[in-house]
Amino acid sequence: MKGITNIIKWRKTWLPAGTAAGTVPLTIGYYGEGHPQVTIVAGVHGDEGPWGAWAIHKFLERVQPEQITGSLKIVPQANPLAMGSDSRVAPLDHLDLNRVFPGDKNGSYTERLAYSITKNALENADIVIDLHGGGSWCVNAFAFRFIGSEELAAAFNPPFILDAPKREGTLTRYAKDQGSKVTAVEMGGRCDEEKAWAEYIATGIERCLSHVGVIEKKELDFGRKTVPVGPSRVLRPLKGGLLIPEVDASAVGTIVEKGTYLGRIVDPASMATLEAFEAPYSETALLLLRPRMTVLEGGAMTYVISSPLIQGD
Repeated sequence: MKGITNIIKWRKTWLPAGTAAGTVPLTIGYYGEGHPQVTIVAGVHGDEGPWGAWAIHKFLERVQPEQITGSLKIVPQANPLAMGSDSRVAPLDHLDLNRVFPGDKNGSYTERLAYSITKNALENADIVIDLHGGGSWCVNAFAFRFIGSEELAAAFNPPFILDAPKREGTLTRYAKDQGSKVTAVEMGGRCDEEKAWAEYIATGIERCLSHVGVIEKKELDFGRKTVPVGPSRVLRPLKGGLLIPEVDASAVGTIVEKGTYLGRIVDPASMATLEAFEAPYSETALLLLRPRMTVLEGGAMTYVISSPLIQGD
């Protein structure tokens, strides 16, 4: 038997999802009793795919029953209907699940989903870890730190770390307002290094929970130095076209010099260059990128960048 994978108790809550779809299950795993209570959520956005769930599973394989103090609640696929359609949002109401917490039991499908996650997984949680990632279209390499729980983000040892934006309706904002310590992790996605990222995130979960005393203390060395960065900036094409990347997935999480050619938008028919993306800062941190050729609409998120904070910032 590996870890607690075969003894964690999985329960399904069935959500009505319209005549065509029938009902959709929200699956939550429960292990242990009492506090500290840790809630780990993945897949809030459907286009972020199974990568977070894979990392959680790897963590569950590692941790042994006798190591755990308190209880775990695991939500590996928070937005199953959206994930089934490889869409950021559920097709029934097109609402962003990460903007409607704590939800509404009498609301639309996504609002009811948020309500169910809140009631079954977030209430009374001492620690909440929200796993995101690049998913089916990009790869990420950073984590958000929140005031009062900065150590959680640091424990994941992300390539880059930045202050969390203040956004209403997010899972972490709601949990923090209820007194939980929180972090949001944005690492991994579809690329050649999928397995390595899953292992890295699983180690981050283990180190994070070890740091706060939920599991037996361990010395876990990532062999990487986290770089704090300033506010992020999104690079988007002015018009649609075909993206031809000039940097691949191995570049995410690195710092490149000003003028580094990141990619270009071309006309799909003539292949004429319509727009080029270059690193704008003397030191440009690559937080998110699209590693593969793809057709984009105007305004699509293409690269997320920042600049390292100087010591003392």
